[in-house]
Amino acid sequence: MKVFDLFVYAIVALILVAIFLAIAQNFPPAGDTTIMIKQTIDSARIDPNLGKLFLVGSLDYKKDELITSTGLTIDETLTSIECTNPQICCVRKSQQNEKDECDKIFEWDYDYLKPRESKKANTFVRCVDIDTINTCKVYVGLMPAQAEVKQVENIGTNMEGNTEIKSVLKNSGQTTLSNATAQLKLFKKVDTKWIQTDYEIEAQEIQILQPGEERVLYWEVKTQNLGKYKATILFEAKDAGFNQNSVEFDRNENYYCKTTTIGETIYNAQNNNYEELHHCEGCNYAHECANAWNNKSVQVTYYPKNKDYAYCTKNTSLESC
Repeated sequence: MKVFDLFVYAIVALILVAIFLAIAQNFPPAGDTTIMIKQTIDSARIDPNLGKLFLVGSLDYKKDELITSTGLTIDETLTSIECTNPQICCVRKSQQNEKDECDKIFEWDYDYLKPRESKKANTFVRCVDIDTINTCKVYVGLMPAQAEVKQVENIGTNMEGNTEIKSVLKNSGQTTLSNATAQLKLFKKVDTKWIQTDYEIEAQEIQILQPGEERVLYWEVKTQNLGKYKATILFEAKDAGFNQNSVEFDRNENYYCKTTTIGETIYNAQNNNYEELHHCEGCNYAHECANAWNNKSVQVTYYPKNKDYAYCTKNTSLESC
């Protein structure tokens, strides 16, 4: 046999092996179902992945193969199972009447899943911490509801000087999302670190989001101190995980610093002149108050005194600046 023929046969053999391996991935051998789910749980239960939905794959469930929550548990993680496709899933066992019989493919409860016939089904995993306890759920069938913060945008400053934030929330799953809450957390950059402020804004509730449905929520943020900020929107639901997204914005001007009234006149013995006090409110610094008065009148120069008032100078107590 020629060397060239051997070379061709070797290439054909390698191609056949590659095809076999590709097919084998879609048809895992018995017992691999539990192993693959546990591997995904092991990744999903780590802190950066909490609240996110992970696709295990389209797994090959064998007839009468018993999958238990105990068999899927890793370390001290609490694990449960949910069958999410009404077309192939029976009513949950503990919700059935005594005379009810399972006439669909999967018999299940939160602690087990048993196929009545062999079936491939999409399988997902999501983990969260509940009261510091690592809790994971395995979903078989449809992709469960998943909270997603699709977009967070700074849309500008309103007439009151507050920053307007727009958020787009979505149910990216295939089942209904219900009883969700969205809240805004405000962070301020100090040196190179983001520090959460004590700023509080009332959370917003979303009762229902159908599969693929989006909802737009608006937020009004009052930041009196200047600096760089980050608004983070956290969206979560009881059985839809959680997700967050952020937008950064700069506060370069104190929009709450405003001029109010003209106050008393005091004598400055050192300069032998009079200072007419002009009051401010909402200012953080003396120069902000002075700038507010200078912006109001270009004919008079106002000087910083403190954050509550600026002053202009005059030669007598009776004249105006």
